[in-house]
Amino acid sequence: MFGDSQRDKAEYLSAVERQARNARNGNWIEAKQELIEAIGRDRRFDGFDAEALAARVQLCKTNGAILDLEDPALMKGGSPRPLSR
Repeated sequence: MFGDSQRDKAEYLSAVERQARNARNGNWIEAKQELIEAIGRDRRFDGFDAEALAARVQLCKTNGAILDLEDPALMKGGSPRPLSR
């Protein structure tokens, strides 16, 4: 969970989001703020836009999707993939 692989990063983000939501009694907005702060503290996510990554983590949680950490839209200054919605 604390390695540098894509799976370890995704597991970490999922766990932090779950703990933040539980600590905030299901308040998604406050949980997102806590997740943004946790992303900012973790050096593995330095190249990522913390707000975009936190929003994507929550979107994947609600939709049951798999988090793709290689999406350029999640990077600082990144743009969405061509033909993405």
